Amino acid sequence: MSLALIFGLLVTSCIGSGSTYTAAVYEHVVIRPDDPRAILSRMEALSIMHKNMDVFEKQVIKAKEKGAQIIVFPEDGMYGSGFTRATLLPFLEFIPSPRDFKWNPCKGPLFPHQIFDVQQRLSCMAKANNIYLAANMGDIKLCTKSEDMSCPSDGHYQYNTNVVYNSDGYLVARYHKQNLFELESTYFDKPKQCEFVTFVAPFGRFGVFTCFDIMFKDPALTLVEKYGVENIIFPAMWWNRNPQLIAVAFIQGWAMRMHVNILAADTRQLETFMGLTADAGSGIFSPDGAEAYYYDPQGRDGKLLVAEVSKPKKYSVEHLGKYHFPSLQESHDIFFSRAGNTIIKFVPLSGKSGNISVCFHSSCCHLEYVMQEYLSHELYALGAYTGLMPALRKLQVQICALFKCGSTSQGSCGVLTTTASTQFAYINLQGQFKTSYVFPTVVTTDNGLAVGEWAFTGTGILSSSGIMKPLLSAVLWGRMYEID
Repeated sequence: MSLALIFGLLVTSCIGSGSTYTAAVYEHVVIRPDDPRAILSRMEALSIMHKNMDVFEKQVIKAKEKGAQIIVFPEDGMYGSGFTRATLLPFLEFIPSPRDFKWNPCKGPLFPHQIFDVQQRLSCMAKANNIYLAANMGDIKLCTKSEDMSCPSDGHYQYNTNVVYNSDGYLVARYHKQNLFELESTYFDKPKQCEFVTFVAPFGRFGVFTCFDIMFKDPALTLVEKYGVENIIFPAMWWNRNPQLIAVAFIQGWAMRMHVNILAADTRQLETFMGLTADAGSGIFSPDGAEAYYYDPQGRDGKLLVAEVSKPKKYSVEHLGKYHFPSLQESHDIFFSRAGNTIIKFVPLSGKSGNISVCFHSSCCHLEYVMQEYLSHELYALGAYTGLMPALRKLQVQICALFKCGSTSQGSCGVLTTTASTQFAYINLQGQFKTSYVFPTVVTTDNGLAVGEWAFTGTGILSSSGIMKPLLSAVLWGRMYEID
């Protein structure tokens, strides 16, 4: 039996019986190269990463003072984004698998002449503060064409990698991101096989994945459904593009549907990349909603969040019940408008209260609503869509969405907007879905999530007592993984 397996069994046998633990996440304003497409020396690259880790270390100390037992730092938090393969290279380090080696970088290298400066500093942070620490960095694996026909022409693989150190500084998890997003696939490699990475801490069992992975069955769903994890480590660098995919709202909905805790840390990149800035928000999410979150698109500073997290209770999606649709007759005044790169079929809300439906092919969405006051200068619309999401690598989705439109023009429905004045006294948004994987989101003004003001019914969003703040969107996002 290997040392790694023995170590895993020993840790598993020592899981604490406590029902709660204290978690921290840090939204980080990344310090990046002036030009990520310019080649730097290793020392220059290391200087940039140390500047970011200087910030990390201060946050670790603050989190520990607040009682945190684990802290998560974001994706690309060491160096940012927008590289080429060659310009990313000096930022990379060889990261061994804890399945193969029991290694504490704070105590020294695994083998002679190993380059492990970043790993050593992260390990020592965890050890010095007696805290579990998760971070994201770059891994390099050498290869040759003679032994591996898939070996890249530059002779090595480059992986977007999450690492986790326990409170003694030992490396307990290493995960290579499976689902790369857009341009990062030009400088990171996709693993040949999806990795299902878990670790056990004294306060719970954790799974690890990164940002865009949350949109796919593997590894995200499989970690929960097959490996039984109840807590997710989720470093991200999320670009908010349209109102049905606001990061903090979607992550909250994923935690509610999958009945897990998610520790989500996001990178804030102030410089424009791909025409966007990374401004997505971070949080500590549970099956009951956000325990703590932060989302400020105009913010210029990092943000530490600390919250107590409970062990999720036993749960089955079948227990949520089913909504019995009324005899559906599609409402009049149908129109089409664009949300991101997707054309959605809409019907407007035309009064203070209503009972309306809209269907896209064989899938229908139904909305019962009551507004506190009908404001003629604001337009809301109920939308439906089934099919591919081109902006998200052609994922198969079903969407039911109540949107605040950008103006009174129907063509503005689906545009990301941040202002509203209309309050809803009652909302019952339901969808006919071909999948049980339905993720609910609610977003209000001031970037609110209306925590505790609505419930997820399995097929819909129900707010019997109303949403206090003016509503920007309420969305049911169904994922048809089996036909991607």
